[in-house]
Amino acid sequence: MWDRPVEGVSSPFELRVRTRWAVLATVSLVLIGLIYLFVETYDMMPPILPGYPGDAFFPRLVLGFCLVWAVIIVARGVFLRQAAAAARREASYVDLHWPEFASVIALVLLYAILLDPVGFEITTVVLMMVLLVPRLLAGPGVTLARAVLQAFRLSVATMLFCMPGWVPRSRSACR
Repeated sequence: MWDRPVEGVSSPFELRVRTRWAVLATVSLVLIGLIYLFVETYDMMPPILPGYPGDAFFPRLVLGFCLVWAVIIVARGVFLRQAAAAARREASYVDLHWPEFASVIALVLLYAILLDPVGFEITTVVLMMVLLVPRLLAGPGVTLARAVLQAFRLSVATMLFCMPGWVPRSRSACR
């Protein structure tokens, strides 16, 4: 499953993972998350009137659709020999820069921890700035000031777009 590459790697911090195993592991993790979310929909409020679908109808519909496709992808990768043969014709390895991967996971976990005590707005802007500035600096001829300014603009725009309750309420909803 995991192979250390002998050649073609630019640093010792890179792992080379077989494409098939990377896809199967990723989709399997997503599948586990989808199953968890589907089970959580059973805690939603039941329908008020008999015969109506209730609060859980749409989430279950979307999660069920995603579950079906995730199961198809996993089954295709595990059971079908043709899929394995097709995967051999594709790029056989994915290079994974594991310190960057681990830092993104740590930042997302830190975001989840700080969201309640610090607040959505500050936490979102800071997380996005930390993630965007190094990537924007990698561009040709980009200065630190320009990368920080661009990251700040994108972070604030994303925060405003994702901010809960940013859509103005109608008068009937306020009563």
